[in-house]
Amino acid sequence: MSSLPNPLGNLSPEDFLNEYWQKKTRVFRQAFPGFQCPINAEELAGLSCEEDVNARIIIEKDGDHPWQPVFGPMDDEVFANLPESHWTLVINDLEKLIPELAWMPDLFDFIPNWRFDDLMTSYAADQGSVGPHFDLYDVFIIQGKGRRRWQISTADVRSDNQVNGTPLRIQQTFKAEEEWILEPGDMIYIPPNVSHHGVSLGESISFSVGYRAVSHADLLNDFIAHITQNLPANFTYQDADLKTQVQSAEITEDAIKRIKNIFKEYLKPDHPQISRWFGRYMSDPKTELAQAAEKPLKSIDELTTELENGNTLSRHPASRFAYIKENAESMLFINGADYSVSANFAEALCKNRQLNKELITTASTEEQQLIVELYNAGNLYIE
Repeated sequence: MSSLPNPLGNLSPEDFLNEYWQKKTRVFRQAFPGFQCPINAEELAGLSCEEDVNARIIIEKDGDHPWQPVFGPMDDEVFANLPESHWTLVINDLEKLIPELAWMPDLFDFIPNWRFDDLMTSYAADQGSVGPHFDLYDVFIIQGKGRRRWQISTADVRSDNQVNGTPLRIQQTFKAEEEWILEPGDMIYIPPNVSHHGVSLGESISFSVGYRAVSHADLLNDFIAHITQNLPANFTYQDADLKTQVQSAEITEDAIKRIKNIFKEYLKPDHPQISRWFGRYMSDPKTELAQAAEKPLKSIDELTTELENGNTLSRHPASRFAYIKENAESMLFINGADYSVSANFAEALCKNRQLNKELITTASTEEQQLIVELYNAGNLYIE
């Protein structure tokens, strides 16, 4: 898929980041000229019936109640009872389930790929929609098949502007400010907190390249858990300098100072564990979809032979790779674990999805053993 055009068209990645990223919506007409939808409705329906697939159907009308969600795995009875229109099937983590589709998110490598979340797809019957809503994350939506009308609103949304009786965050009132109809190959970028409403005009399929929006609460909670997991049990609140006080129930200023000093010890911006923690945190896949190799390798020579026979070694999209460069060495992060490797090895491993033989031949003995372990765990695979 390397022959595919820049999805931004004539707009440079630098200009996109400066003018649009997390700022305003942009439609790209024929971002993918002659786009051929790589999956059809029947295949998506079959995928939604599998046990480990994150799938849901949203029925706007003629369900048990307005905006009824049905969560997977689906079965034949679910599809047999769907109305003729006004429903949508949504599937997450498509690139992890079908690695051949990883080329879609890979096209957006001007965004750090450790920010990437997943490739989501939706099949919609005529007038199908998931309702007007806003997301906390950035998303590029590619029209794969059929036509879909998109409307947006940048107005603030009141907390009580929600449809009752459904767990979905659907706005009860939505007033569109702009509107576009997307054809196959068109793309729309929607930044966080911009309300949007997509409605299918006939049957349609779209693909969404979404990025992680990590809350401050989640970041703080996870970092605190990371730095406290191995603290000795005898690190306790202590007050050897305790003085008598008039009121026994009073929490004194001295007590608060002791607590502040404890917090200062750990919650500081130059904490030595921040880099390692953040690499682990952002490389955690959250969902375990990679499967161990059916035939584990015993040595790097076996893998070299596979490549010499014309096979290709690739990073599996269900695994997350990132690194932090530290002079000539790097901390390499894979699925929440970290490894000390050379800077050249980390960059070569993470740069392209398909890996070449040179990566193996120039790697150290320890790095070659790591490649074998990654293959056996399913983080790398042979095509």
